Amino acid sequence: MTTTFEPSSPDSAAGPARGSTMGSTPTTRSSGVFGTRWLRGAAVVRILFGVLWAIDAIFKWLPGFIGGETLADELGKVDSVELPVVHEWLQLWNTVGLANPPAFAVVIAVIETLVAIALITGTLSNVAFLGSALLSFGIWSGAEGFHLPWKDGMTDLGPSVGYIFASLALFYAAAGSTWSVDSRLRPRLGRAGWLSSPAVPAFARRGASD
Repeated sequence: MTTTFEPSSPDSAAGPARGSTMGSTPTTRSSGVFGTRWLRGAAVVRILFGVLWAIDAIFKWLPGFIGGETLADELGKVDSVELPVVHEWLQLWNTVGLANPPAFAVVIAVIETLVAIALITGTLSNVAFLGSALLSFGIWSGAEGFHLPWKDGMTDLGPSVGYIFASLALFYAAAGSTWSVDSRLRPRLGRAGWLSSPAVPAFARRGASD
C-alpha cells in the first residue's frame, strides 16, 4: 500500500479538515521519513561507514605508508595525466606530499582516524560527514587523479568517489541524530549546535514509546 506523506500544518493539528471522511487516519512525517526506523537505520549505516573508515585508517598506520615510503607511488598519477589544470592540481599534491613524506603521511592517518571515530560514535556528526566528503574528494582528485586517464577497460571512477556521495547522503539523512554522542552533546553546544546532527522532533515524540 502506498502512503503519501504530507507536511503538517496548524489547521491539520487542530482537527480534520472540512469535508474530510470521518474515521480517516491523518498521516504525519513521523510514520515514515525521519521516523524511528529511518533514524536507527541511518545510524547503523553511519556506524558501518565509520568502521570502513577505521579499516582505511589502520592501513595508513602500517609501516609502509606512515613512514612515507609509499607516497611516491600514491601520488604518482601526475606522470600519467596530461590534462591541463588537472595536471597542475596533481603536481601540487605531489609537491606538498613529497616535501616531507612522513609528516604528510601522519597527517592523513590522523585525519582518517578522527573521521572514523566521529562517525562510529556520532560525535559532531555534521563536521564528520562534511569532513569525510572533503577528504574523500581530496583522495579521489589527488592520489587517484580522478581515475584518469579514462580509457578502454575501465569499470569505475575509483573507490573514493563513492565515499563522497555516501558522506553527503548520511548528512542529509540526519544519521547522527540517534545512537550518538550528539544526542547528549547537542544541547550543550548552544550556537555551535549546527556542528552536530539536528534533533528530529519525530524521533523525540516516538522514542519514548519504542
